[in-house]
Amino acid sequence: MNISDPDDHAIIRALRMNGNDDVACLLDVASVGDEIEVHDASGSVVDTVQANADIPRFHKVALKDLEVGARLRKYGEVIGIVSSPIVRGDYVHVHNLVSAKVGAGK
Repeated sequence: MNISDPDDHAIIRALRMNGNDDVACLLDVASVGDEIEVHDASGSVVDTVQANADIPRFHKVALKDLEVGARLRKYGEVIGIVSSPIVRGDYVHVHNLVSAKVGAGK
């Protein structure tokens, strides 16, 4: 459920499974400018970040800036290698991330 704020942007929920994760998984659709509340596995809000792009439900939002070649973590594990610069609040997907499994060595 999205909660509207006075600026007509929604507050979106996201889940960060591990304290070392570079991304959180959205539980709602986000639009540019929406505030994303990042919750941990216990449900506590551990961070907030503003969406820099439209992000589909269940996709990833960056919790920090990452440079090309950086190893990106989700679930506490490396899931990919950054292929183009990522800024906190960016949509993280195949356009800026190569899978650590299928993209390794390419």
